[in-house]
Amino acid sequence: MKESLRLVGVMAAFSLVAGLLLAITHAVTAMPIQEAGKRGKVAVICRALPEADNDPLAETRTVATNWTFHIGRTGGRITGLAFQSSSTKGYGGRIEVMVALSPDGAIRSVEILSAAKETPGLGTKVAEPKFLDQFKSRSARDNAWAKVAKDGGAIQAVTGATISSRAVTEAVRRGLDVFAAHQGDLVGEAVPAKE
Repeated sequence: MKESLRLVGVMAAFSLVAGLLLAITHAVTAMPIQEAGKRGKVAVICRALPEADNDPLAETRTVATNWTFHIGRTGGRITGLAFQSSSTKGYGGRIEVMVALSPDGAIRSVEILSAAKETPGLGTKVAEPKFLDQFKSRSARDNAWAKVAKDGGAIQAVTGATISSRAVTEAVRRGLDVFAAHQGDLVGEAVPAKE
């Protein structure tokens, strides 16, 4: 009995020390991790809106309750917008994207911010230009194309990674829907829909 109590005491002490070490590690690393994420987002926005002479991270417009669009300006004129979107339907869970648009709603670029849990060598290929370049120049105003080809859209899924491809396409489409519904509010002028 005495030996059992001693063993329980030792295990409790080890657990307490391990818990304290984890708490300290979290406290020390949480802020640097958050800052690194912010720097990564800034870099993506700067790549998405390279000609902007303002700070697109600082100039934002929020629509539809929680959709934030970063505004890029050149000489005071809006020359591009960028938004972050996500889908929880990736093979490994959540996939986050950053999409850059011209003021008329044409896609300039799509970048993957996070797809860490996708299958290495398959699902992670959604971050490669061969897949992402399919989105360029497509319109936000008529986004029936914004599905993988297997579902009747125009985006060719990465071979062996249809689920990941669908998730990226869904994330892009969701943001495009918001942009199309609020384009006048975002760019300051209504742009007529395509016939």
